[in-house]
Amino acid sequence: MRKTALTIISILFFGLPLSISFGQSSLMKFGVTEAGVYKISSSDARQAGFSSLDELAVYGYPGMLPQILDSTQLELQEIPAWKEGDFLFFFLEGPHTASINELGEIQYNHHLYTDTLKYLLGKKASPKRIQAQTGVNDGANPGTVWYSIRSFKEEKINLLNSGRSWYSDPIRTGQSLNISFGISSEGSEPWLMKAKVMAQPSSSSQIRIFSGNDLLSEQTFDPIPNSTYGIKGRESEIQLQFNPAYNRLNQIRVTFQGSGSGHLDFISLGIPVQNSTLSSGIFYGKTEELISLPTSLNTWEISDFYHPKAFTTGISAKGKKWVIFSQNDTKAVQNLQPISQEISTAYPELLIITSPLFNAVALKLRDHKLSKGIPAQVVPITDIFDQFGYGNKDLTAIRNFIASQYHAGSRLKQVLILGKGTFDYKNKLGGRPNLIPIYTSRNSLDPLRTFSSDDFLGLIDWGQGEWEESQSGDEPMKIGVGRVPAITFEEANIWVEKLIRYENLRFQLPFNQRLIIVADDGDNSIHMRDAEVHADFLSKNHPFFGLEKLYLDRFEQIRSGGTQSSPQLRTALEQNLEQGALILNYIGHGNETTLTAEEIFRVQDIADWANQDQLALWMTATCEFGRHDSPFFRSAAEELLFSKNKGAISLLSTGRPVFSSVNFSLNQAFIEEVFRKVDFNYQSLGNIFKNTKNKSLNGSLNRNFSLLGDPSMFLNTPELGIKLEKISDATTGNDLDSIRPFQKVQYEGMIIDPMTEATLPNFNGFFRLELSDKPVHIQTFGDENTPFEFKDESDLLFKGEGEVKNGRFIGQFQLPAEINPEFATVNLRLVAWDSIQLIQAGGVIQPIVGGISQNPITDKTGPEIQAQIPGSKEGPLVIPTRQVSLKAEFSDESGIYISSRDREKFLSIQINQGPLIPINHLFKALEGGFQKGEITMILKGLIEGMNQIRILAWDNAGNKSELSFTIEVRGSERISIVEHRVYPNPALEKSSFFFRHNRPGENLEATLEVYSTLGQILFSDSRRLVKANEIIDDWHWIFLQSMTKYPAKGTYIYKLTLKSESDLDQDSVSGKLLIQ
Repeated sequence: MRKTALTIISILFFGLPLSISFGQSSLMKFGVTEAGVYKISSSDARQAGFSSLDELAVYGYPGMLPQILDSTQLELQEIPAWKEGDFLFFFLEGPHTASINELGEIQYNHHLYTDTLKYLLGKKASPKRIQAQTGVNDGANPGTVWYSIRSFKEEKINLLNSGRSWYSDPIRTGQSLNISFGISSEGSEPWLMKAKVMAQPSSSSQIRIFSGNDLLSEQTFDPIPNSTYGIKGRESEIQLQFNPAYNRLNQIRVTFQGSGSGHLDFISLGIPVQNSTLSSGIFYGKTEELISLPTSLNTWEISDFYHPKAFTTGISAKGKKWVIFSQNDTKAVQNLQPISQEISTAYPELLIITSPLFNAVALKLRDHKLSKGIPAQVVPITDIFDQFGYGNKDLTAIRNFIASQYHAGSRLKQVLILGKGTFDYKNKLGGRPNLIPIYTSRNSLDPLRTFSSDDFLGLIDWGQGEWEESQSGDEPMKIGVGRVPAITFEEANIWVEKLIRYENLRFQLPFNQRLIIVADDGDNSIHMRDAEVHADFLSKNHPFFGLEKLYLDRFEQIRSGGTQSSPQLRTALEQNLEQGALILNYIGHGNETTLTAEEIFRVQDIADWANQDQLALWMTATCEFGRHDSPFFRSAAEELLFSKNKGAISLLSTGRPVFSSVNFSLNQAFIEEVFRKVDFNYQSLGNIFKNTKNKSLNGSLNRNFSLLGDPSMFLNTPELGIKLEKISDATTGNDLDSIRPFQKVQYEGMIIDPMTEATLPNFNGFFRLELSDKPVHIQTFGDENTPFEFKDESDLLFKGEGEVKNGRFIGQFQLPAEINPEFATVNLRLVAWDSIQLIQAGGVIQPIVGGISQNPITDKTGPEIQAQIPGSKEGPLVIPTRQVSLKAEFSDESGIYISSRDREKFLSIQINQGPLIPINHLFKALEGGFQKGEITMILKGLIEGMNQIRILAWDNAGNKSELSFTIEVRGSERISIVEHRVYPNPALEKSSFFFRHNRPGENLEATLEVYSTLGQILFSDSRRLVKANEIIDDWHWIFLQSMTKYPAKGTYIYKLTLKSESDLDQDSVSGKLLIQ
């Protein structure tokens, strides 16, 4: 069983398994924008809190942190420094680096995350120092060629708003991109050039690169496909040598010729410099060569960043990369800032990595998780960047921190990222903030192979992380990772409150243990076929969970112009979500805001949904529905996640276009995993997600599938088991091997520990039993495909509730006299709940049902029906509202017929000669029997004036009864607040407001204002009440909510205003409030 008791963590481990980083009492960070030798003076060091240069160490990494994980990354990497006089000197790379290989080719590496690379200064007893080296007395060849490198890159456009490639603005025919360099060389050796260009041509086109008027390169591009999911650009790399006129380069010019546009990614130049003309700068060689050691300048060999060599004597020295500098001209370190102190951790099971904006919310979530027995820890992202990224917002620093926790604590299971991440790491495009970065693909041009993913954070085994975008580059996740992409404190708090309510609510009511499967039509029925494969697996392997199949082609579609819609399915989807489900699984077409071309779900629909008691996990096997890395818009998945009291509790969703075959494989892995138990327990959402991804690896094609939600969350499935130990004929007492029509059946069961199967005598509460009918074959309309046939098992033969005492229960049911006589297994599902111990149990058996009744039918009387309107009095029923709560009670010696198989007789209600409305799904038998039962419902659709209501019911013997009664609606044409009050009154700290109105079920706008007797407004609040309840009692005024001091003692006036969105009618009432 999952732990539900509070786990007390008694041992805290402070510090991480790093050799130096968290042993530092203080660390200071500073930034550089270009490579070179930097210095710090002893006075500046003392001002920063260091007593001496002799205890000063420098730490950092030259560029982006490497993706491949090794243990050295979990240590601060020290950079040796040179001390001379009152200064400390050290060579630092800038954010963007370059090199030259043996073939004379330039390699350019642009930092994805920052244009200012941070390094650290810290205190250390014996910091690393550069040791003086002695050169050789042989003279260097004066003609040896070295190169200085100059690079240019613009980050203006990310073509697909995805991936890590950024380009210049478009260059169109007749335009050019002009790059000024103004550099020259004194020798005649050829210059080096490396460039990368990209074109979006609709016909064969060219990108040309000029030095002055000299053509250096012409790249021809074939047209890109004119299709939605074809590649959107073609790239070309250029490596060449050239000789600019007069050995001087003032400008590089990039042009485009053709249809479409061209773009520059980057260009790097290698400017030749001979040994004899070397001065200050950084110089690269193709191979190791001798360099002349100038007597007036410092010369360091820096090809090994962490082991530089300072040559102080000799005529020449051998090396491949050099920095030559004057100490007087060296830049001083600027803008030293302290970083966050050591991260303390208890090595939890759940890491909550949060933006500092949401720290209070994250702590609330942590405390909730601790109360559920899940060791949890909150770590601000800024601390991780400081401690593991040297102060840089490097995504890999997050992975490295997670890896340190995983390998040191040995119990990390889940990581939750609390904060939005976007593809725009440097905020080039503006829009919504990039609070916690997300991994992006190398591919930025193929809509089907570009992605963003947090899976990278779960690649924490040694040697993992390269994550090449191919099937051979696939790597399995080691832990579950989920993200909640909140951008405001309010969003984060809404989601945390939803989660806490979800995890607490499971103990307060029996959860609806069913799955909603929604499938699109068209495409030769592939989506329905896939849905049936998944449904068949669930039915065979997990029959405890009921299936509700909402296939689009099952519902009527309305054509208007060139589009179709299905109001019936949209309504059915909303109603099913309102009734509650464990999972909604969608298969078919979609985009960021809708599901299906018929728009059975639109993101704007959420605003008009009523609050939902049981939120579902949404699994959407479709395109882009779960995109959450855009700074420009919120996807439907994000809106579902942050909708208050409705929407989704979590989502497993795709953020980019996907192939249906990939969706099928991924969904299949999910279906096979979601209810698989490990050690008799259901798995957490993070484990389900991790295993789903690992079982469906397919190169880059499944990497955009994300978990939006808490990976440590468990679906609200029962923890305990239920065992039926006896099913017998209630008349003879004989055990039954099959159940026949009209047979009275007695069952006896018990609540068990699923591991030991021992009865749990301390369980006291209630149980619910549902007996399904045999599946029926249903054929769809065949709107955009041939009619499709599938099996449906949503019909029930019996549903009832009873009491569990000391872990045991007993009850009876009777089947209808008329059922399908074919013998077949059906599902008898049981769920029980103990509201004192806060625990649930569940189980399923599969009895055989069929045959012909062997019991004579003596019952010739239909059911007795009584209807009640709560709060009504004897006499004519007059109400002020157009909908009202209705409770109908039924009794019959044979039980109530609730099947919908016979369309001529089913439990139904009729309002004013309208169509019969089925209500059989609302019926439940009571007290462990079958002869008494009830329905509780909201009676909607009443009109002003007299309303005739009919309730029709049949018993299991086939006898019919009918109850008719009248409800008068009076005063509904004008909106009215019929009752209101404030309590407590007088009040000391807060007041709560209660009001009842006559427009339940409508969308209303409500405003509450509190005035002083002089007319000054002290408090004002507005709400949109979606499908409003008749009674509103959750409105509070906390006196310090918007004031710096309590309001003065005295009398105040409150005013409530209610306005209908449908007819704009409104009503206002007021009252007095006394503050003591």
